[in-house]
Amino acid sequence: MTCTPIMRWTLLLLLTFTLATLHVTAPQAQSASDRPVMAFYFPWWEYSDWSYDRMPDLPTPRYSGGEDETIKRHIQQADDAGIDALICTWYGPDETRLNSRCQRLQELAVASGRDLKVGIIPDQSAWQALRSVESLSNALAALQRDFISKPGYMTFQGRPVVFWFNPPSLGGVDTWSRLRDIADPNRQQFWFGGTDNFNYLDVYDALYYFDISWETAPGRAMASYASRLDTYNQSRGAQKPFIATVMPGYDDLRLRNGHARDRVNGDYYRGTWRTAIERNAAAVVLTSFNEFFEGSHIEPSENYGDLYLRLTRELSDQFRAQAGQVIPSSECQFFPETNFQVCGRLLSYWRENGGLPVFGYPITAQRGENIEGQTFQVQDFERNRLELHPENARPYDVLLGRLGDEVLRLQGRDWQSFAKVDSAPSGCLYFPETRHSLCEPFLSYWRNQGLEFDGRPGYSISENIALFGLPLSEQQPEMLSDGAVHTVQWFERTRFEYHPDNPNPYKVLLGLLGVEKRDS
Repeated sequence: MTCTPIMRWTLLLLLTFTLATLHVTAPQAQSASDRPVMAFYFPWWEYSDWSYDRMPDLPTPRYSGGEDETIKRHIQQADDAGIDALICTWYGPDETRLNSRCQRLQELAVASGRDLKVGIIPDQSAWQALRSVESLSNALAALQRDFISKPGYMTFQGRPVVFWFNPPSLGGVDTWSRLRDIADPNRQQFWFGGTDNFNYLDVYDALYYFDISWETAPGRAMASYASRLDTYNQSRGAQKPFIATVMPGYDDLRLRNGHARDRVNGDYYRGTWRTAIERNAAAVVLTSFNEFFEGSHIEPSENYGDLYLRLTRELSDQFRAQAGQVIPSSECQFFPETNFQVCGRLLSYWRENGGLPVFGYPITAQRGENIEGQTFQVQDFERNRLELHPENARPYDVLLGRLGDEVLRLQGRDWQSFAKVDSAPSGCLYFPETRHSLCEPFLSYWRNQGLEFDGRPGYSISENIALFGLPLSEQQPEMLSDGAVHTVQWFERTRFEYHPDNPNPYKVLLGLLGVEKRDS
């Protein structure tokens, strides 16, 4: 594979975006695990809450969160599933219902003789009475007195944990710094902040994402998190830990007409855990043990039985045993459609960056191939080729083949001879590097796909280019393998095809360039 000027420009672009990739007052509190799994726990439920009108599933059995038998059952279920701590939602000492339930959870966990710990998330975002520095500092004093100083409270890296959510509901970094200077001046606690604004790491000890189901694949949210965390740590000379979020799914459509993430019979959950393992997470945050309004529960339910408790046991064990390791070659997914399997890092990359619509099915086994004088592990797919480059930091340890350019050369066509343009029509993009434009019907598809680098919602042009490469042609008619003439446009790594007779969203497809290269 020779290094053309376009390849050098693209590599430079990718490298530009590469991110070099209390004294505890309660001595009886113990860290549950070197890599703890901490699940959000909601004690607010009453029998009157359970309704399919507002939630997609119901627990079995239905319960009140204040019953001892309910709390004991939850302790047993969580501990048996490999959860180290339940993070109890708390509205401060003056809201007696949740305060008493969180305290009872901690008392019964200690009495059970199990290792399960309890942490607290003071939710100022949902409870107006906590939404000031003064009220929160008073609440933290009560937290120290009533929870942290007693047996069974969760610690992480030797310090008692305090979780927070939606920090802007209280204020900016300066407001939180003022709170911490008052309530925890010696930084004796470990504060987890639930936000995607990494500036808050100036006051928190770690950040976590409460909801990762907004992304199209489970690995993409954590790829975004990892990139932004690396940027923060490098800019501050810090070593804030990577905290992975795992979720079984999500569905708040009945409550607030929000969004849903299909569980795919547990595959989505497995994918989130796999990312936690691959990225060597220091801890896992599980959303959630029993949030039924948002359909993220693993608690036994009418629709799923105890499937997600069993999966949590299996996956938490894998996390502790494998975190930081490359997926073993024995861990593979077999595709009966083509009789090939995809394994290890190539499998995780395939899953994280679009899967079947972007790459297609595997059409060869993984193999060694000489690329620019070195042998690398590669595997061909219907629409592209994945190359393992372990010399690169993530996410650049897997690179995409330039199949658009390669297939054109195999056809005896030089893209440099294609007609070029000096500008783009209104509403289109122009690429001076190759002197080509990008317009509908392909522009929307281009903008909605990419490799996640910058951690922001959606995809930037640089992330689109990282997936597809630069355009090598204008839109032009060509006869495809189905015998019909279609409008197509060539890119460094793919070919866009317009199939107007297909239903949405399949009018734009990516060419089967891997197949064409194999059959050439």
